[in-house]
Amino acid sequence: MNPSSRIKNLAREHGFALSGIAAVPEDGAAPRALALDAWLQAGRHGPLEYVKENAATRMNLRARFPWARSMLCVAAFYDAEERGERGRDLIAHVARYARGRDYHLIFTRRLKALGKALEAAGLCGRAHYYVDTGPVLERAWSERAGVGWIGKNTCLIHPQLGSFMLLGELLLDAASEPDPPQTDHCGTCTRCLDACPTGALPAPGVLDANRCIVTWNLELKGAVPEAQWAEHHGWAAGCDICQAVCPFNAPGRSTAAADEELAQPAPWQALTLAAAIALDEAAFDRAFQASALRRTGWKGIRLGALTAAGNVKAESCRAALLDCLKDADADIRARAAWALAQMEPSGRGERENRRTD
Repeated sequence: MNPSSRIKNLAREHGFALSGIAAVPEDGAAPRALALDAWLQAGRHGPLEYVKENAATRMNLRARFPWARSMLCVAAFYDAEERGERGRDLIAHVARYARGRDYHLIFTRRLKALGKALEAAGLCGRAHYYVDTGPVLERAWSERAGVGWIGKNTCLIHPQLGSFMLLGELLLDAASEPDPPQTDHCGTCTRCLDACPTGALPAPGVLDANRCIVTWNLELKGAVPEAQWAEHHGWAAGCDICQAVCPFNAPGRSTAAADEELAQPAPWQALTLAAAIALDEAAFDRAFQASALRRTGWKGIRLGALTAAGNVKAESCRAALLDCLKDADADIRARAAWALAQMEPSGRGERENRRTD
């Protein structure tokens, strides 16, 4: 068995359903580096200043890792089934990737162990892992490694397994036989572009972070102008719209099996939307322990739940919304008042939305 096959076998033994290897060129140039530069120059990164701050490292891997000769890209699939009832259950208003245990914790443990196993097997002398948080163009490298192709919705898509996957990387100091890049299968389909309710996908393969719901409710933790509240379309945290409409994720077409550890239930999944709105800080700490949603913070989760309740006119949340009108936080009070206005049959909420656009 050649070294590349042995590396990918070890990746599978360490819990990664997919893996592929990309060669790091002598000049260190990352795949799609020019596209990243154009994206930044156009201001499409919006408030995501950290992308611009470390762009040089993202575009050239050897700027930080001069020893890197290959990149092992790995992936595991999360639970992609629809869960909960909209307007009642918080889980129905949360992106599917964030349901279970924080994938950063799971992938970090697995990648550390995988790196040690590769070193012990003599397949590399040095390895460095990343799980979403480092200055690495992970989708671009994964595309080059043959794990999938980057679709028009900017997600990595596998032709048989779809796109409900999470990615990780191991930089290796050993040159291994690379895998061929995956072929683009999007064709003339534009379902994701057509379905995006905020215009965050202005062109195939281009994401405008200024207009993305995920930017608003996760990156900015719900602290966005009132004009954008009605555009969240029922999402409290994250958004799955552009993936949900993708034909490669259609029931009966995707054969991906959810990673058992990623799919383990979390305490917060039992919360109703009303309970999330009324959540106190201690309850937040208990319910969202080891959850990827901790990044939104206690206030962010509450703002997201308030926004979702208003957008879906969740009558089950009315009492919680009324209680929030007396909240100590002015932002919570304002979002609750807005949510209640959306629920009025007179249409007052809709008129107020038009005045804030």
